[in-house]
Amino acid sequence: MKAIFKKLIGSLLLIALVTSLSAQKKDERKAQKMKAYQECLQLIKSGEFKFEADKAYPQGGSYIDLTTNYGFIEISENNCLCDLPFFGQAYHVDYGEDGGMDFEGEILNPKLTPDDKKMKVTYAFEVKDKELFTVIIEAFSKESVSTIIRCDSKAHISYSGQIVELKTKDTDDQ
Repeated sequence: MKAIFKKLIGSLLLIALVTSLSAQKKDERKAQKMKAYQECLQLIKSGEFKFEADKAYPQGGSYIDLTTNYGFIEISENNCLCDLPFFGQAYHVDYGEDGGMDFEGEILNPKLTPDDKKMKVTYAFEVKDKELFTVIIEAFSKESVSTIIRCDSKAHISYSGQIVELKTKDTDDQ
C-alpha cells in the first residue's frame, strides 16, 4: 500500500513540475513576442525602414518565391520608393512600360494602427506617381511582415517578408 501511495505522490509531483515548466515557457514566449512587437512598432514609428520581400502572392494563384528576384519598399523622410516584381493581371499598361510595382513619391494619408492585443502593427498610406498606389503593411515582428499593394492598372498583389532599419549614409561611409 505504501509503495502505491509513494508512486501516486511521485506521479502527481512530476505532473505539477511539468505543468509549471510549461507555463513558464509559455510566459517566456509571450514576453519574447511582446518584445518583438514593440521593436517592430518603434521601427515603423521612426519612419525610416525598408521592407524586403521574400514571397509574392498574386491574386488567384499560389505563392512565388522571390529569393532570386526580390524587391523592396523603402520608407524614408515621408517618401516611399517601391521596386517589387509583379505577377498577375494588368488591366491597362502602356506598351514597353516596366511590368513591376515600381513607384516613388511622397507618402499621402499615412495611418499607423498598433493593436497591442493582437501584437500587430498596420501602416497604410498612398503614393501618387503615374497613378495612385495604396500600400498596407501589417507587421507582427521585424521578421513577420505582409504587404498589400493596390492600384487601378493592375490586380492587387500581396508580399511577405521582413523589415529592416535603413542604413544611414554615416554608417555606409565607415
